Amino acid sequence: MDMLMDDYVSDAEKALETGQSSFHKLAGGVIAFLGASLGFEADIMKQASDRLADAEASAERDRKRAVKENHVSGNIPPGMEFALCHAEAQLMSAVVGLLSESVAETLRSFYRLRTAYKTLEGIHTAISAIPTDDEVGTSTPASRRSTESDSARSSKAASTVSGAGSKKEEGITMGKASSKASVVSLRKTKSRMARDEVEVFTRSGCALCFGLLLLLLGMVPPSLGRVMSIVGFRGDRQRGLEMLWEAAEAGNVHGAIATLVILQYYGNAVQFCDILPPDNDQGGYPKQRCQLILARIRRKYTNSALWKLEEARMEAVEGRVAVAVDMLSQPIKTEMRQVEALMLFEKSINGMFLHRYETVGDDFIKLTTLNKWSHGLYHYFAAGCYVELYRQYNGKDAEKAETYAKCAEELILKVPTFMGKKRFMAQSLPLEVFADRKIKKWQARATARGIRLVDGVGASPISEMIYIWNGYKRMDLENLDTSLKAIEYSREAQADEADECAIRNLLESVVCRRKGELERAKELLTLVLETPLPKGTPHDEWMLPTAHYEMAVCLWHQHGPGEHNEEIKGWLTKAANWGAYELDTRVGMKIQTALDTVRRYSEAATGAAKT
Repeated sequence: MDMLMDDYVSDAEKALETGQSSFHKLAGGVIAFLGASLGFEADIMKQASDRLADAEASAERDRKRAVKENHVSGNIPPGMEFALCHAEAQLMSAVVGLLSESVAETLRSFYRLRTAYKTLEGIHTAISAIPTDDEVGTSTPASRRSTESDSARSSKAASTVSGAGSKKEEGITMGKASSKASVVSLRKTKSRMARDEVEVFTRSGCALCFGLLLLLLGMVPPSLGRVMSIVGFRGDRQRGLEMLWEAAEAGNVHGAIATLVILQYYGNAVQFCDILPPDNDQGGYPKQRCQLILARIRRKYTNSALWKLEEARMEAVEGRVAVAVDMLSQPIKTEMRQVEALMLFEKSINGMFLHRYETVGDDFIKLTTLNKWSHGLYHYFAAGCYVELYRQYNGKDAEKAETYAKCAEELILKVPTFMGKKRFMAQSLPLEVFADRKIKKWQARATARGIRLVDGVGASPISEMIYIWNGYKRMDLENLDTSLKAIEYSREAQADEADECAIRNLLESVVCRRKGELERAKELLTLVLETPLPKGTPHDEWMLPTAHYEMAVCLWHQHGPGEHNEEIKGWLTKAANWGAYELDTRVGMKIQTALDTVRRYSEAATGAAKT
């Protein structure tokens, strides 16, 4: 597994060929799972499903055998290490199933998730009741019994030999007995070390898997969270993070994966939200702690491109977007093509924040050659880049403007040809649905107005994508001003529909907020909230619930936590209860994180008042 984490995939596969244990099969399943979850390719997902099913069956057989034979490893109950292997295989198998296009497979995946959740909950409860070696001393009851037994046998052997023959014979015999006892002691020590490793594996694996489930379930949008709780899934973001940090301390594969999850959470999920405690405060971005675990993992895995990606992502989180892009532009050698695709995607997203449209457009097209995931979305991103390039040169350089217009139109018309080819939980991808509707809207506008397709595009599509990825949070003033020009393109010249005006006002409000112009931002949001929007396809309706969230963000940045908490919570609650709409999953994650933050401060204030 260390080979896998350090990007020596073929060497890891070869090492696994030497064994057929449940642990070997689970490791093989992990390799296949990473390929499936990073690349989303049908043949790799099928291979992952088969290997994980084999690992599940093997772990269940070994669990039953260990329970029957009362085989104990360290302090943990018989068979628990195999129960963990079974739960891990089920979790990975469930994720692969959710990535499939089958309704039946999606339903089976939820069943696997629930089964794994209950298993991990049981393992965690059992392990929590067992003291670690640190709590009971350096030796455990099992090791003390082994030592006492070894001592007794050694004493008996010495006593038996001492009564036979001369002193010389006694000395020789005692020497042989001492040597034999040393061999027995060495074997026992090795056995104890193996038991310790199994116990650490089980404890760290439970902390990783159960912690990850609690974290993910604690992040789901409010509407989905209520449904999950009905069927027995209850998330707890704070508890999940604590367990992940505990798992990250382990020097095994569980520690490496826990580190990756933590860095992904703080480098991605948390960055989508704008209502957070300060860095290094409880609930906020633990900058120093993340830097330490990344440095530690980079020392251990010096070859892996995956950790280089996390280094670049950390630079972007700090606002050094250009540095991140430069790091991601460096040539890499990796055995995992999926990691190469991830790095190019990350580079493209950050390049989009820097408005490097031509490079970004080319890179999104290149992504279609690296994996089979949302080619429709990749083309939509690229089309948006060329729309911006056309607008920059329109009226200034006719030749360049025409070249970019043709590129934009060609890519726009390609997007619908990819729709519905990739599904998640047997449903079309939300952003693909969003892109498809937008294109239908542009085509209808162009036809109704008798203009070319590129001129039928409304409010800057790439600015919408920047908002969806919360790129304004990472921009400096220069890039914010560039964004404002893109948002305001032809604001006066075009007789825009009400929803297009609302999109422009919402996006401009976010830029103004980031520039510290909070009153102007609130004025623009009020315009959005007061605008009667047209209903139904192909119109945009996501701006109203999002404007409620953004109003809460403005109040938070204006007043901070304190006497305005209830007012902020009111805006967030309205947004949370809005119902289904496009982008509700992404905006819902922002809302849920914001509600958690406000609640934490309110509870702290209540506790302080009581004391």
